[in-house]
Amino acid sequence: MRKDDHMSKKTSFYMSRAKDAKLSDLSVERIAWFVEKASEEREYSFSRKSSPKNVVEELVLDVDGGLSNAALLLFGKKPQKFCPAAIIKCSFYTGTEVTRPISSQHDFGQTLFEQIDSAMDFVLSKLDRTVGGREESATAEVSFELPREAIREIIINAVAHRDYDSSGSIQIDVFADRIEIVNPGSLPGELSVDDLTKGNISVPVNPFLARPMYLAGYMNRLGYGTQRVINQCRKAGLPDPKFDPAENRFRVTIWRNWLTDDRLNQFNLNERQRSAIRYLKSHRTITNSKYQSAFGVAKRTASQDLNQLLSLDLVSRKGTTGKGVFYRLTNGALKGHKGHES
Repeated sequence: MRKDDHMSKKTSFYMSRAKDAKLSDLSVERIAWFVEKASEEREYSFSRKSSPKNVVEELVLDVDGGLSNAALLLFGKKPQKFCPAAIIKCSFYTGTEVTRPISSQHDFGQTLFEQIDSAMDFVLSKLDRTVGGREESATAEVSFELPREAIREIIINAVAHRDYDSSGSIQIDVFADRIEIVNPGSLPGELSVDDLTKGNISVPVNPFLARPMYLAGYMNRLGYGTQRVINQCRKAGLPDPKFDPAENRFRVTIWRNWLTDDRLNQFNLNERQRSAIRYLKSHRTITNSKYQSAFGVAKRTASQDLNQLLSLDLVSRKGTTGKGVFYRLTNGALKGHKGHES
């Protein structure tokens, strides 16, 4: 399919010719990295020598004998010189609301691939994690409170599908109970929020960015991305992500510790029970015997504490009898999420 077939009457900024851009504005190192990734991830080989000029031409990122803004976004030495709004702004808040001063804040530029990796590292650095043992491997496995692939998928989607004609930037906010990813733009006219929960629906907003990201292994073209995110969150015992389209922006919310200290204050819990909630956020499950040993109480006291958490719908009981019984956080706290709707 020819490039012109994808274009509307008004050429999108990202596929417009970059003013005064030259081949020397492309990073040879980033292109070499991309060519290697395309070979590793998709077994893709460029038909000619993988020079910057040939790679750009084969990816159809050239315009009227020059470079498109997309070429600079993907492989430029200084992409923001040509596309200043194409950055990801990341902020971390210790509570559940936007407050000043901001605990931690960083703007990530460079190429789109580097932005994705840097934003991912920022988010993961703010999440709780546990380190497993070395029983099965010489390297201890690190487990995060949220599925890292779900976070990565949403960040990649924000970068690949944002409106590059907008002067706005992608914003990622990490709160105590959620992560919000907001990008300029909206869903394509033929898609609804309900469609995002269904598989095999792929309508790339920026197809000439989507293809290089596919070749580099950053995204697939099957249309199962958002459905996979939902399934990963459910598997981790988390509420479904919230997809919130509005005029000129699209927000995705992934819930993390919805039982924050502020919310736990609404319940008459003792310190053992509060500690058990914190334990469950990291370890997912707890048994009666583990509760006894962790807090130095008798079985009767442990049962009373756990039964109260059950009655408040903060935990659920799984298993049948004896050692097979364990407890985990429930999704009952979903009722409290209404306070975040906007």
